[in-house]
Amino acid sequence: MAGAGGNKGAIDPGSGIGQSPYTDDIGTTEFNFGGKPPIEFIQFLLGDSIFELFGDRMLNEAFERAFVEISDILLEETILAELGGSGRYVSSDNTVYDDNKFSYKKRILKVLRQNTADEDTTANDQYYYDCRKVQNVDSQAINPNSIYYENDPFNPAWYVSMGGGINILPKDSSTEPTGKVYYMSYPIFGIGTEIDILQTHNLGQLTGWQNFSLVSSDSEGEIFHGIPYDARNGIYYTMAANLIDGYLSNHIQDDEDIELVNLLKAQIESILFMKNKELVLIQNKYGVPQEPQRQ
Repeated sequence: MAGAGGNKGAIDPGSGIGQSPYTDDIGTTEFNFGGKPPIEFIQFLLGDSIFELFGDRMLNEAFERAFVEISDILLEETILAELGGSGRYVSSDNTVYDDNKFSYKKRILKVLRQNTADEDTTANDQYYYDCRKVQNVDSQAINPNSIYYENDPFNPAWYVSMGGGINILPKDSSTEPTGKVYYMSYPIFGIGTEIDILQTHNLGQLTGWQNFSLVSSDSEGEIFHGIPYDARNGIYYTMAANLIDGYLSNHIQDDEDIELVNLLKAQIESILFMKNKELVLIQNKYGVPQEPQRQ
């Protein structure tokens, strides 16, 4: 990294000339529950009588919310290491990542900027440098007269524009710098690459995975791009809890079947207990560990 106020990078910035320090062929994982499709595992968690209460729309939305909740716990580098099976997690085209709404329904994992030959005063070497996320309130990051002005190519920055695009600083004179944006879009059933080429999880009709209930054991990995092998239980438990909680909130009235209400409440209590155990494990292994509370 460059020193404060400097414009020269470290002697060894870590990657070959013109190369990103992150390969685009990131590792893959394969995992399923005893060869059973995901829908059968949810049926097992809920029990047959409760499982029958839910249709495709509720199942889809419950999984999507659970994925967001659990993935938000994970560190960016953890997610990045689990995206190799997708192939749709990086863009080096500034006309794509600078476009309005690029960041919507995505988690931005890593942004890199490549220095130009003019910005290196020794051997005209060009490397990729990690960018820091900054705010560009009132255009201060691009204002040469502001103390928040970002103009160090060896300690670059990025921010989300008002339209949702990714902007990398500093600019190359009047042009956009060469950059790479690593991201993960959140899974949405019914949205595949035929609709959005940037979709990390290809869950459109062309794949046949437009509903959670249609995902087979062999294709389970498609819904879990970005999630470590042993963090998937957390999503399933969270999904099951979301289903029961949603049903209790939206369908159960005072005059409803008391026996069904008691069954749902007993089942969600058991599922929440298992979910909380999984969350602790995921947080400690793949997130920022929680500091123990003082007695």
